Amino acid sequence: MNPGLPPAPGERASAAGLLRAVALYFEARGRLFHIEGKEAGSRLSGITVMFVLALVAFVIGWILAAPALVWIIAESNGWHWTRVALGGAAIHLFIGLLLLAGLKTRLHGMQLFEETFNQFRRDREWLASNKND
Repeated sequence: MNPGLPPAPGERASAAGLLRAVALYFEARGRLFHIEGKEAGSRLSGITVMFVLALVAFVIGWILAAPALVWIIAESNGWHWTRVALGGAAIHLFIGLLLLAGLKTRLHGMQLFEETFNQFRRDREWLASNKND
């Protein structure tokens, strides 16, 4: 193509078709990204709730390891209050560890934007197969 001459009508139509195809491609990928973004948000919010619950269990464990209940149990069984406090704390910390283990399991198995990455992989495979033709 000579830079001084206007493009031929066939070249102009070809370029317009290519631009339209690229625009449609990015629109489709953008919609897919939007859909998977919503899904990722709901998954992450569930994990956030589980994390907050685990954190609350730890805090409650330390709060409950104290005054009234500890005193009642210690007095009724003739134990020293520090042993009762440590026992209550241990129970709540164990619950917190169970919640954190569940959180780790959910995080390990979670895949965000899975279909978007699958579509990009298919696009690469299609481009590679057409390049060889």
